[in-house]
Amino acid sequence: GSTRAALKTFDPAGNTAPASSAHGRESAAMCLTCDLLRALSSTVGTVVRTRSASAADAPATPPARTEPADGSAAASSEKASRASLVFRGGRVYTVDPRRPWAEAVAVRDGAIVAVGSDEEVGKLVGPDTKMIELEGRMMLPGFVEGHVHPLAGSYFAAGVDLQVESREQALEAIARWARENPDGPMRGFGWRVDMFPPEGPSRADLDRIVPDRAALLFSIDAHSLWVNSKALEAAGIDRDTADPVPGFSYYVRDEQGELTGYVLELPALLPIANAIAPISRESMDRLFAAWAARAAAAGITTVFDAGAPPLGDDPEGMLQVYTDFARSGRLPFRVVASHVLKEAPVGGAVAAVEALERRLSYGIVQARVLKVIGDGTAEGYTAWLIEPYADKPDDAGKSPLSLEDWKSVVRAADAAGIDLHIHAIGERTTRVALDAIEEAIRTNPPRDRRHTLAHLIYVEDIPRFGKLGVIAQFSANWMSADPATVDVALQRYGPERQRKLFRVRSVLESGGEVSFGTDWPAASYFSTYKPLDSLQVAVTRQLVGRRDAPVLEPADQRLDLAQAIRANTMAAARQLRLDDEVGSLEVGKRADLVVLERNVFELDPHDIAKTRIDMTMMDGRFTHGAP
Repeated sequence: GSTRAALKTFDPAGNTAPASSAHGRESAAMCLTCDLLRALSSTVGTVVRTRSASAADAPATPPARTEPADGSAAASSEKASRASLVFRGGRVYTVDPRRPWAEAVAVRDGAIVAVGSDEEVGKLVGPDTKMIELEGRMMLPGFVEGHVHPLAGSYFAAGVDLQVESREQALEAIARWARENPDGPMRGFGWRVDMFPPEGPSRADLDRIVPDRAALLFSIDAHSLWVNSKALEAAGIDRDTADPVPGFSYYVRDEQGELTGYVLELPALLPIANAIAPISRESMDRLFAAWAARAAAAGITTVFDAGAPPLGDDPEGMLQVYTDFARSGRLPFRVVASHVLKEAPVGGAVAAVEALERRLSYGIVQARVLKVIGDGTAEGYTAWLIEPYADKPDDAGKSPLSLEDWKSVVRAADAAGIDLHIHAIGERTTRVALDAIEEAIRTNPPRDRRHTLAHLIYVEDIPRFGKLGVIAQFSANWMSADPATVDVALQRYGPERQRKLFRVRSVLESGGEVSFGTDWPAASYFSTYKPLDSLQVAVTRQLVGRRDAPVLEPADQRLDLAQAIRANTMAAARQLRLDDEVGSLEVGKRADLVVLERNVFELDPHDIAKTRIDMTMMDGRFTHGAP
């Protein structure tokens, strides 16, 4: 059923109290890495030690039997009230402000039935309860990724890895991959604009290395493409081909009007990709299955898919992968998917979201968000700024939507009860989106709004997030001082704006809500899908793996660890309208949780990303590291 029900109470911004939802309750039977009950056997009072082989040297004393004689109504009632699984002896950080810390958690029928001390939770232990000794390890709610691209990333990130330091190293990697893979088109991902001059990469470089087959290389921000001449030929693109969205999504040309092999934004690059390496269900099933296992191992239990690749002529056909995996018991996380509006016209956007919701929603898979591509990237001069680019003073970028388009689509989606998720890199995009949302709040009836602006590299309207109840979604893994945020950003923004990137703490201090999501595979410098990477960067504003790395200014925007964890759990769950189901460890919520080898609050912040995740559970079923 829809979560967009009319609500009664509301605050001055027009936002009502959170609604209850049954989304996620109807999950398919699944156990990806084990069948817990079979794995633990039926031994009464079995204690499972999972930390290391040495931890299993002495079993704990089984709990006393308290169950009445079989056959009585009391026996059945008491047995039904017992926990099927208990974690005990840990450092449980609940993200519940009423009780932030606990020692033990009890689970039954996929839900949390107790959180508290070992003694308190022990009251639910029965003869058939399975015990897991945490032995001081840390438990957290499962990580909720508020913006990520599982399907697109599984496709884009295939082939040669171009996350290297320089153009020369990239060309060496391309040549090596070409020698080792002599057949079929070349694929690759991860090159960065700082490897090339402002005009971008050149097909001439690729033609020298790969002259006889198409080469298709995605940038690390997943908004740009580097291709050779054979790729342009295969896609039927030449100097006379019209740009899909002039000034925003286009084929870069040199002074003579010849194509350089640099392609910007999705409307232009997706047709090339589909002509050369078309996405099939068979290949996507294989690629996604591999990534899903890695995501579970990273502690991910919920994702917001912020845009998937098309399946042939069906822009949302690939999303069916999620429901197919859910039905077959192979999906290790909850999914909220979106319809993506890339360009005008905007009139059919609301109907498209409603149609997708009817088509896709199944158990732990839901589709009920309108994703709007508000602009592009600063690296490609397609982010929409208020003041022009410092290194291109006659250009401030642009949006694929007109001002009237913005007002129309935001007003219509808000009136239909649809949550907006808006890609906003440039500060003008943020301002125009907030203006449109503010107008919609004035125009439409009060309701529980969860509109979200994503990325927010540089923002001048920080207090408006709290005032309007708009969620600020950041990719914390982008917040390190690196060549993208320092060198390239300094060129694009100039020194004054460059010193004010990613002011995430200011959003919180002004009353706004902040959620996290890695945006994998997209990044400006460091591509990762691991939430622990994001948490470390959020509290250090330094590159992972380098204790002596410079800190991204302003340094006072570093978060404390509790703030960062909430952004990647409860706040992201609220963004997705799943906060009554997941995001914290509370009685009545679904058993989505992770067990870490160490208490990250006791670590040097530079060791957070190195912390091993021992177990991941989603909906009461282990998806990684089952005992």
